[in-house]
Amino acid sequence: MRTKTTFLVIMILAAFVALAAPASAQQDRVVVGSEHSFEQTIKNLKSAVGQGGMMVMAEVDQGNMLKMTGLDLKATTFLVGNPTVGKMLFQRNHGVGLYVPLRIFVTEENGKTYISYEKASTQLGQFNDPEINKTAAMLDQKLEGLARMASM
Repeated sequence: MRTKTTFLVIMILAAFVALAAPASAQQDRVVVGSEHSFEQTIKNLKSAVGQGGMMVMAEVDQGNMLKMTGLDLKATTFLVGNPTVGKMLFQRNHGVGLYVPLRIFVTEENGKTYISYEKASTQLGQFNDPEINKTAAMLDQKLEGLARMASM
């Protein structure tokens, strides 16, 4: 009887972990609906990035590239960052180069524009470095502010 109870507890815990994982993953990717058109949201985002002490380091018009395949989509990814912050992160661990500059994605779906990004704390947390984690938390707040400014 004891092994059945132990097995049942293990199965319940496993089910709980399996159900909890997707919720956690979704909290790491943030999607914000914009009150503006795709074009205006992009204009607002670029302005917000500059006002927020960051810069657009690259802009990838994915929609334009996808037109070559016959898919008509408004979609642009921006790489944003601050060289001073980047320097500090790179001095701690060069592996951060996989995640910085940060990515912000703007797309239009069914006539509605969305801004999305993955939290810096999620991407940089894997380095298990208190200084990187502190900076990542600040970057989470910065991304939240940029998305809010661009979408309202």
